[in-house]
Amino acid sequence: MTIDLAAVAAAISGTRDGLAASGHAIDCSERAGGLVFTVRALPGACAECLVPKPIFSAILRQELGDGGIRVDAFDVVYPVEGGDAPN
Repeated sequence: MTIDLAAVAAAISGTRDGLAASGHAIDCSERAGGLVFTVRALPGACAECLVPKPIFSAILRQELGDGGIRVDAFDVVYPVEGGDAPN
């Protein structure tokens, strides 16, 4: 089953806007039938502005559900000092 990434992007627009306000961006990709959300810190990003991953994941799950997108599982990758890496 292929996931409509454009629909996912539309569903998480609120999160995308909130992240942009703190100097972050979010990318979404498909991997093995699931989604991976990668949060990137842009120049001048507020590192303290990111909520803990479990809270962020719950927000994304709610937005996806509200957008009619059913995803069994997804991963969230947060930025770390020196680049992006999975946690």
